Amino acid sequence: MNTNIIPSKTHAIIDYATAASLIALPLVFSSRKNRGMETYLPMIMGAGVIVQSLFTKYELGVKKKMSMPRHLQLDYINGALMAASPFLFGFRKKSWVPHLAVGLTELAVAYFSKPYPRSI
Repeated sequence: MNTNIIPSKTHAIIDYATAASLIALPLVFSSRKNRGMETYLPMIMGAGVIVQSLFTKYELGVKKKMSMPRHLQLDYINGALMAASPFLFGFRKKSWVPHLAVGLTELAVAYFSKPYPRSI
């Protein structure tokens, strides 16, 4: 069964949209006095996804230094960390559903993405 159904250009669009969401949504949904790791970890990871995307050799990359297979490996690591973060960093009683959902979605997108762009 071929699992590579998401083209790299679509993956790039998903990356940039996810990064923007990871940076903005924690600020929108958390109160100023209750911000902790559950707020800042997604923001840091969102910034990392932007940097990673800018350096990836795919259609929407700018510097094109990182291969798509390497990018997907980092996506797996990011997704696993995001999914496990409420349990690793002790904020599962505050908010674990969004972190788990985003992490599992990132893992799924990486799994179903084509490892090589069409042409750059």
